[in-house]
Amino acid sequence: MLTPIKAIRAKCLDCCCDSRTAVRFCSVENCPLYPYRMGHRPKGYNNPEDDAECEKTQIAPQLNEKKSPHPTADQSNG
Repeated sequence: MLTPIKAIRAKCLDCCCDSRTAVRFCSVENCPLYPYRMGHRPKGYNNPEDDAECEKTQIAPQLNEKKSPHPTADQSNG
């Protein structure tokens, strides 16, 4: 089974008649697959899952600080 990146590479090779050189020098820059045509993530690629995990680790401590303590039964009754 191919990974999504490798499947994109295979599609680009198919589009360019299996010419690796033609894939490298592809001129169809408006193709949505263009940045991935070489079979790996382009430089500067941000994985949304990594971003979400990073946000969780940065926000969780802040949320814990902002939470007000729940009153205990002794405090709420008087």
